[in-house]
Amino acid sequence: MKIQRINVEKIDNLKSYLEVKDSPIILTNLFDNWPSLEIAKYSGDKILRHLISQAKPELVNTLVIDKKHNGLISFSDETFESYTFKKYDAPFPSVLKKLILNLKLNNTDVIAVQSALIKDCLTSFLKNNPSPDFLASIDPRIWIGNATTVPGHYDCEHNIALNLCGKRTFYLLPAEAISNLYVAPLDFSIAGPAVSQVDFSQPDLTKFPKFSNVKDQVLKASLNEGEALFIPPLWWHNVKSTEKINILINYWWKNETTNQSISNDASDSLLHSILTIRHLPEHQRKSWQKIFDYYVFNKLDPFNKKTKNYDGILSGNKNKIKLAYESLAARIKINNH
Repeated sequence: MKIQRINVEKIDNLKSYLEVKDSPIILTNLFDNWPSLEIAKYSGDKILRHLISQAKPELVNTLVIDKKHNGLISFSDETFESYTFKKYDAPFPSVLKKLILNLKLNNTDVIAVQSALIKDCLTSFLKNNPSPDFLASIDPRIWIGNATTVPGHYDCEHNIALNLCGKRTFYLLPAEAISNLYVAPLDFSIAGPAVSQVDFSQPDLTKFPKFSNVKDQVLKASLNEGEALFIPPLWWHNVKSTEKINILINYWWKNETTNQSISNDASDSLLHSILTIRHLPEHQRKSWQKIFDYYVFNKLDPFNKKTKNYDGILSGNKNKIKLAYESLAARIKINNH
């Protein structure tokens, strides 16, 4: 299926425009003024050397992937206890130098720096490559590596992912595809989010037959250097980088709603519900489903219709929500002791 592509210069308030979208969009011209983009287009070696010139000796999350797994960052067997990679905290300049050396020697070692905060590891990058105005308050992250594959997963935030160097293809499915994705156990995750065991681009339908239900719904977004992809919250994305050097920079942000007043996010609610509701008898689970529909998914608020004085948690009052959250956190702490 085709994915929408827009020129951001034609959109007045891009942040508001994107936050109401429920499908991925390729964004062009958003980062055209970045000098590093021109360097990256010249060569992978050149952009790595440019990054070394401003790299700080911060430790970054670095994966070294076993050659036999062809760059796949995932589980190595069906026990979900072994991985295709080893994880290290390595000094950022050392990782960049290793990537350059691998290029020079045509080494097949597969290395991937995962989600490093740019403000921590690159001194002048954001000064020379300023974020778009609507993203200025968000701390971007950098991902650097060889040809790798990240399995299908979702994030809870809005995401703009810039393909700075190399080639990167995203294969995307909406949240409701989950029952067809053969998701690995939540508590055996490789890096936080739940991951699918299916290769969205070349699914093994003998091993994963239910994926045939959503195979034709997969959106494919192939990004050239300088192009960015907007991914709405909870959209599954299976990501493949194909060049010897690939660099992505991304921005995550949440809606400016009541969740700004508390420190948890929706994924915590999911985990709490699994722990407290999933193992109840079926009739109780169905009752809780109705209650969740009433208060959460249908957002019914009978009090607001009866009186204008009600300003509790159902009305979205941030102070009341914060107080309710603090009370809940205190109860959980007491119960756990």
